[in-house]
Amino acid sequence: MKKKLFVLALVFFGGVCSFGVNTEAASINDLRFGSHVQDYGDTGFGKDKRFRTIAEMGPSGTGSGSVRQSKRMEAMFIKGSTDISINTHVENIGWLSEKLTAKEKSAGVSKRNIKGRNTTIYYQAGRGGTAGGALRVEAVEFTLTGSLAQQYDMYYCVHAQDYGWLGWSKAKSKTEDSKSTAHKAGTAGLSKRLEAYKVVLVPKGSPAPRNVSGQKNYQYVAKDSLGRVYAYKDGKRVSAK
Repeated sequence: MKKKLFVLALVFFGGVCSFGVNTEAASINDLRFGSHVQDYGDTGFGKDKRFRTIAEMGPSGTGSGSVRQSKRMEAMFIKGSTDISINTHVENIGWLSEKLTAKEKSAGVSKRNIKGRNTTIYYQAGRGGTAGGALRVEAVEFTLTGSLAQQYDMYYCVHAQDYGWLGWSKAKSKTEDSKSTAHKAGTAGLSKRLEAYKVVLVPKGSPAPRNVSGQKNYQYVAKDSLGRVYAYKDGKRVSAK
């Protein structure tokens, strides 16, 4: 087979678009990405076209959510593989992976009800975010493992309140530093909601997707303990342009 960059591009209205390259993805054709959106509920797997126009979601990648509707994303989920884990930064809670103890993680615990709140947090393969608390997801970090990680690299970007589409982040592996900003996408400490996200899988070692017009050159924006706001690209501070 010729070495051509192919992209997972299960695009809205059943169309297919890519970065101008072939789209052959036999081993990832079953992946489906969805989200739970304020006022709309679960979306992303059905034929509901409210969130599936190329004009709204961008010209490439599979994604879910809404833009230009001021709706918060409350959870993100994936069907078709257990090789992708989702860690989210949630309003009033922080990074959900930090809310489970090492003992819980080693025992395979992937969700917990928060005492005193009608809220369940999810940190697991296939689902990240919360249910029942009407809390916004503010940032996300994907981890790619198993057979998918042996064949593909995974890139993702998010649409954040007041920022629009941020740059592409690369999914990490379990062995990498969980405190690093290199793989995070979205914002933290700024009270900004995520509204949509897109995902692209490419053959391992292939170049990252190109930014489209209007997409930011950074992937993550966070406020430190002194109240200073920094933008990050691949874990390094950059100018927020």
